[in-house]
Amino acid sequence: MNFLNVVLVSPKYPRNIGLVARAMENFGVQRLILVSPQCEINLEAHQGAAQGQGPLQNHSLYLSWAEFFAKEPEGLRLGFSRRKGRRRPNQALNTLLKESFLDGSRPTYLMFGAEDHGLSQEDCDLLHQLVYLELPGSLQSMNLSHAVVAALQTIYAGPENDRLFLNPENPEPIQDPEPYLRDWLETLNFDLETHSRWNALVMLKQLLLRGAPTADELRKFQMIVQQTTHKLKGHKRN
Repeated sequence: MNFLNVVLVSPKYPRNIGLVARAMENFGVQRLILVSPQCEINLEAHQGAAQGQGPLQNHSLYLSWAEFFAKEPEGLRLGFSRRKGRRRPNQALNTLLKESFLDGSRPTYLMFGAEDHGLSQEDCDLLHQLVYLELPGSLQSMNLSHAVVAALQTIYAGPENDRLFLNPENPEPIQDPEPYLRDWLETLNFDLETHSRWNALVMLKQLLLRGAPTADELRKFQMIVQQTTHKLKGHKRN
């Protein structure tokens, strides 16, 4: 499942990173991404990975979100968090899967926060959807590697998810909608710099990509937005 990527945001303990790599190897998921890690990949990490050295040795490391967005292709960013709030709407991962969000047509990033506090609000504002794992016990917090195991098992389990194994060899790439959305909003005189982490552009991108449109649907949407922008600019000149 090459379209699946496990992303650890600000991980603190090398052994946990290694254990995550081992869990990924169990499921055949190879892309491990570290964003702003608070520790180094050392002997303890390799010991934790045991026979799952592949994801660990080939991991991608980004010192900041800016570097992540500059180098990673646009895809669906799912953050795992049980905390709720006005700016933290989340739903069960099982529910999300039934709505056919994962189909192999674009990269999907499964994002897990630091061991002690999880994903920050700043992290969540950059994601498309927050999800949680349904647990029967009273203890709802999980070790980082256990959370990754539970997430991957949920994604693989169940006949309704058989389509996830298809993973087309050459899926049509999903184009980033930000450039034409930014042009449209700026033509409408929206201030996109004052609240750079939570503004109209961020919200529209989240709403659009959360619906998991196909590449063809996004092209048609882009055409509509760009035609509207062109007409708005024409009215301004007149």
